[in-house]
Amino acid sequence: MSTALRVVPTVAEGLALEAEAFDGTGPPVRLWMAQARALVCPAAFRRKRGFDAAARTTAARNWPLHLRPTGGGAVPQGPGVLNLALAFTAGPEFGIEAGYHLVTDVIRHALGPFGRSLATGATPDSFCDGAWNLSVAGRKLVGTAQRIRPASGGRRRVLVHALILLEGDLSAGVEAVNGLHADLGLPRVTDQAHTTLAHVFGPEAAEPAQLARHLAAHAAQALAPPPAIFAA
Repeated sequence: MSTALRVVPTVAEGLALEAEAFDGTGPPVRLWMAQARALVCPAAFRRKRGFDAAARTTAARNWPLHLRPTGGGAVPQGPGVLNLALAFTAGPEFGIEAGYHLVTDVIRHALGPFGRSLATGATPDSFCDGAWNLSVAGRKLVGTAQRIRPASGGRRRVLVHALILLEGDLSAGVEAVNGLHADLGLPRVTDQAHTTLAHVFGPEAAEPAQLARHLAAHAAQALAPPPAIFAA
């Protein structure tokens, strides 16, 4: 299992690491950050009217658009954004809520005492809003997404992803998401709906390499057999 944080030049390279893990050809835990900024949205966005034109427009704004296999909505990527991906094979009884419980528990434990301050639930007016956000005082710190597909023997192949807002000014990313949303007829999001670990808990909590080590350790513990829900 890889325990290293990968700092990759582009978001495409980070998504490729996740794809390897999901396909079973790479380590099951991936931790990465991109040096260049970009937007990432679900592959299902291709079906939205005007998508191709919107993708060209956002790229012209210096926010190239990439697609991911998991659900949710558009998110900004780049410096200050840490990605955690877990890929594993589970038994047929493993459901989507179990995957979200798994990844959010890993993050809470990795953050130590700070993790107890995180609330699970939707964060109105945030990008890629969902019921399994982790927030503080109503402001989103972590977004999650997931994909489950059939595997052999009735088992399930699972990819669970979390985006963690570490530090920096989020306004440029919010503006980029709003530009894409306007092109696709989607609702606006706001700066005030988001925050960062550094802003809430201080820069030590947001130090990428240290947090990645904690995340990797807790992910390894969470994915180790047993429990019985995981396939051998």
